[in-house]
Parts: sequence; structure tokens; C-alpha cells
Amino acid sequence: MITYEIFESNLGNVKPMDEQFICDEIEELIERFALTITQRTTLSTKKGCYHWHAKKERQKGVLEVTYWPKHGRLWLEIADNRKAEWNIELIAELADELAERYGGQVG
Repeated sequence: MITYEIFESNLGNVKPMDEQFICDEIEELIERFALTITQRTTLSTKKGCYHWHAKKERQKGVLEVTYWPKHGRLWLEIADNRKAEWNIELIAELADELAERYGGQVG
């Protein structure tokens, strides 16, 4: 598993009414990287989170993005069985963009 988390961001200060705005921004950024959102859901183990699966065209591999407002957390992951050249090359750049947008650092 490859994981990049955004630390020390201002996402911990987001009001519940603004969560959708953050989700919209995340989705816009995913699309700006020429990715397609194939799934938007939540994780049963992280109640109240927003979770996306993003793919590049018809290529193998998935990049996952999770935003958990309750805890002010945002991270990107590539599961071992979903690794591909494109998502390995892209994850750091996307994480850096998200960190810059939300005033955090990538760790």
C-alpha cells in the first residue's frame, strides 16, 4: 500500500455546511489531472468520510482519495493490487496539490 496523507492542513476547521464545497474541490482537482471518478462512496470503518476511486482512461490501476471531515484528515492511497505506472507517477503530485490548496504538508 502506498499512502500519502496531508498533515497540518486547515481541513480541521471546515464547518459541516462547507464539507460539500471541499468535496467539489477535490473532485475538480481529480478531473484536472485527467482522471475519471469511477466511485464516490464512504468507508464503513470511517463513518462520515468521503471516498473516491479514480482511474485513468481504461488503464489498469486505481487511485483512492479519502476525506474525513470529522477528523480533518485527507489522504491518497494505492492498494498493492491496484498499482499501475500512471498512479504511482501521479500520487505525489496530486498530494502536493491538495496540500498546497489546504495549507498542509504531505507525509
